[in-house]
Amino acid sequence: MWLHADACWGLMCAFTDELTAKLDGIADFDSITVDPHKVMDIPYAMSALLVREPAALRMVSSYSDLIMQEDYAFGQVTPFIGTKEWSSLKPWAMMLAHGRDGLAEMMRKRLITTRTFAGLVDANPRLLRLNDPDMTAVVFLYLPQGTDRARPDVERINAINKGIHQRILDEGRWHFHQFSLPDDTGRLAQDAVLHPLRFMGNNQRITEAHMRDALDYINGIGRQLETTR
Repeated sequence: MWLHADACWGLMCAFTDELTAKLDGIADFDSITVDPHKVMDIPYAMSALLVREPAALRMVSSYSDLIMQEDYAFGQVTPFIGTKEWSSLKPWAMMLAHGRDGLAEMMRKRLITTRTFAGLVDANPRLLRLNDPDMTAVVFLYLPQGTDRARPDVERINAINKGIHQRILDEGRWHFHQFSLPDDTGRLAQDAVLHPLRFMGNNQRITEAHMRDALDYINGIGRQLETTR
């Protein structure tokens, strides 16, 4: 069986001793995908496939309908783009400029940013953090005033959080990701499907003032939506 790890964000664990233990056992995988554009501050898009035994790729090669037979499949269209840019120059230049110590410092700052944001969420009575961040993601919900944590109105909470996200997209002042998530840890309602917001602490220019401003902005939208949803 071919064992593959999607380590798109996990690449950051390779650069800091604090997170290295999360990679235990990864040497036993046959292949790993990483996204330097997510982790190493280089322009989008830059992904890489790492293979333990390159010759073994023959075992998983195939002729795909997606590439070979559809009129507009991606593999049919891309040859007309022309010669691709020297994509590998981007991570090479980044590593040369910063070195391992510089990349480790970058990851350390991201962890500090993420933990600071998590603390601000925890200190806000209208916000509920849904995860314990181990890298740079903080997932949280806005809770309308009067929410009964013992018997929460999940449908209304989701509607308000979806409304917050739509306003964020419409106004373009900040950006938070949103997705559906089963509450399998029971932070709000065990196994309920929630629609939280997600903060990523990767931008080196994020300050605590930015984070406070963004959360005040979310709270303001939430209070407005409480009157209509």
